[in-house]
Amino acid sequence: MIVNMGKSEIIHERILKWSKSNLRVFPWRITSDPYKILIAEIMLHRTQASQVEEVYKTFVEKYPDFKSICKTGKLKILSELSRLGLKWRAKFLYQLSCTLSQDYNGIIPFDKGKLLALSGVGPYISSAFLCFAYDSPEPILDTNTVRVIGRLFGLKITDSSRRSKKFEDLMKELVNLGNCRLFSLTLIDFADAICKSKNPLCNKCMLNTICDYYSDIIE
Repeated sequence: MIVNMGKSEIIHERILKWSKSNLRVFPWRITSDPYKILIAEIMLHRTQASQVEEVYKTFVEKYPDFKSICKTGKLKILSELSRLGLKWRAKFLYQLSCTLSQDYNGIIPFDKGKLLALSGVGPYISSAFLCFAYDSPEPILDTNTVRVIGRLFGLKITDSSRRSKKFEDLMKELVNLGNCRLFSLTLIDFADAICKSKNPLCNKCMLNTICDYYSDIIE
């Protein structure tokens, strides 16, 4: 029993502790380059990290900045990313690269409104970019983090939960406790390893004592 700590504080502390031995290593996680982080987030959209890794490493080596992407041409970029599927994503990446190269001198704006105005950048990618590139306390809401938050706090999880203010407020509360980048990355990995969509490893979970979902299934 942890005295004088609320549920969010306990979750935050235990997730960060879990990160020390369990955080996965990917090339986009060990760089502070905003360009590489944004490229990764665009590639990772609706695609598993294991599928992205090799394509990402080859791509950022071949195209070191937005100018080089724009200069190459749309058809070539479509071809480069064909292994990942979702052709619309490659199209948006090309358009975004040309905009940033021509209108922003290759510098990604920090302002969220300007980020959201870029081709292919929605609420998730803009929040993920700001969190992972600058450790800004932005709520990261995707299928995985929503599942963890929903189970911990006993909330119904639906397809629209990623856009739910209740989920957003809970995630904001968690990331505002500090270490947004590390916490959010670890929460994603925790969802993949422990709080799985099917057959979650509740008996091995360090949060089961405060988890509403676990409380319900053992009753």
